Amino acid sequence: MLRSLSLRGAVARCVAGVGAGAASLAVALREEHPAQSATAPSSKLVHELTLKVSGEIDQDFRYWLNTYVKELLQLPGMQGAKVLTPAAAASKPGVVFVLGGPGAGKGTQCSLIVEKCGYTHLSAGDLLRAERSSGSAQGKMIDEYIKEGKIVPVEVTVKLLLDAIRASGGQRFLIDGFPRNTNNLSGWQQVAGEELAVGGVLFFDCPEDVMELRLLERGKTSGRTDDNIESIKKRFTTYKNETTPIIAYYEHQQLTHKIDGTRDIEVVWADTQAAVGKIEATFASLAATGPAACVQVYSTNEPATSASKLADKVSAAAAARFGEGKVSVSSRSLEVGASLKAFDLDALRAFD
Repeated sequence: MLRSLSLRGAVARCVAGVGAGAASLAVALREEHPAQSATAPSSKLVHELTLKVSGEIDQDFRYWLNTYVKELLQLPGMQGAKVLTPAAAASKPGVVFVLGGPGAGKGTQCSLIVEKCGYTHLSAGDLLRAERSSGSAQGKMIDEYIKEGKIVPVEVTVKLLLDAIRASGGQRFLIDGFPRNTNNLSGWQQVAGEELAVGGVLFFDCPEDVMELRLLERGKTSGRTDDNIESIKKRFTTYKNETTPIIAYYEHQQLTHKIDGTRDIEVVWADTQAAVGKIEATFASLAATGPAACVQVYSTNEPATSASKLADKVSAAAAARFGEGKVSVSSRSLEVGASLKAFDLDALRAFD
């Protein structure tokens, strides 16, 4: 019995000794290099290449890039690379402003665009009139502005438009009769500028005498209190003084599509349809804006390398594959100052 106890004690002391030795060894290993692995100066470089491409080659370019980066890694000193692409994001809804004097034919052409192109038609005037007839305090204020032929404050109009767009859940919107003045434009840019994409402006040009006849004829059946000669004259004056500069602004931005609204509906529609096609091309271009990919190439910098030389190689190869001007490449080099990871020592070494 005593011999058994002595044997067990000896084994326990041996195990304890081994455990203490292993613990000492583990501490020694941890203390030998950990700070150096994480923070010591390094000659390693990360060459970062940012690539932008034309929309028509985007898909082919992505396939080609993965293959070409493997060729880059054959260069001396290259250790590896990551090809990064923008995370998928929901595309912004597209907006087309529809401008022109009262009675220029905006509503008729908007109906055709809705029917044949699938857009959602939002009339700033219709939204204001719906709120006006709701009986709310805001509706009464809107009523006074409309009777006087004045433009409703931008905060009210923009809120009604954005609420309608969000509620719709659609992707293409025609906004009829907005922005009508510089205050409208400023309010739109401040409130909705980042949320929505403006693809263009449909401007239906029509002389006042033609518009006046149309409005008086419409007034016989429309039931609108502003389809009378006194209100019509005020509306013309407001349009000329306040909306015409907005059209000029978008002309300067090369977003205005001017259409003669005096002709038959079918003839006007032909020009409208062509303009919508050009606007859709603008939306496609806006969607393709931004980097198509970012490539991070890891180098020992032995022999010395530079991001600009890598960028030149990628540019030349892309031009040979897709044509000049289809791909642009910018670059920068970053030093590896520290490699940090929230795991144990082995994981840190693997990360390095």
